[in-house]
Amino acid sequence: MKTIFKLISTKPFLNLLIAVGPVATVFAQGEAATGQVSGVQNGGVYDYTITLNNTSSSVSIGSFWYSWTPDVPPYFYLPSAPTSASAPTGWAASVEANSIQYYLTSGTPLGPGNSIQFQYVASFSPAQLTGDAGYSYVYSGGIEADAGAFVNIQTVAAPEPSLLGVLTASFLSLALVSRWKPRQWAVVV
Repeated sequence: MKTIFKLISTKPFLNLLIAVGPVATVFAQGEAATGQVSGVQNGGVYDYTITLNNTSSSVSIGSFWYSWTPDVPPYFYLPSAPTSASAPTGWAASVEANSIQYYLTSGTPLGPGNSIQFQYVASFSPAQLTGDAGYSYVYSGGIEADAGAFVNIQTVAAPEPSLLGVLTASFLSLALVSRWKPRQWAVVV
């Protein structure tokens, strides 16, 4: 047994551990995000809002490719191409086939623990955002400038009017109607 330990020199072994340790730490601190999308009908189209949350402890997000993955060939997951897309100040939006690229143009990237909202308009309903439609990628730099990280944007139902709100509006309407009295008009002949 002593001969085996003599064959393994401790100095190169410790150097290897020191070199590999920080590399494993760097890979564990990449981009991470969660997100939700909801849509509200507006005439014949739907207005969508995506909320992207940076859940990384140390890496900012500089771009986001919604409903797309970099597989070979790349896949575009929306049911059809959106009509338009918009982003907050400092960010830009570009419709790419059945997906959307959102990327930083000026200012500060989305920092860890922060959220941002993006919008788009499309002819498909929220019920059609099923399966892989939420498959997306976030990057610390520009689109495909680094390995990025997968994020599945979850579709959430648009908020419905609450029962309490509907009842309150009904009671207020009844109260106003009950206080209304028709005017008596005198007819002058």
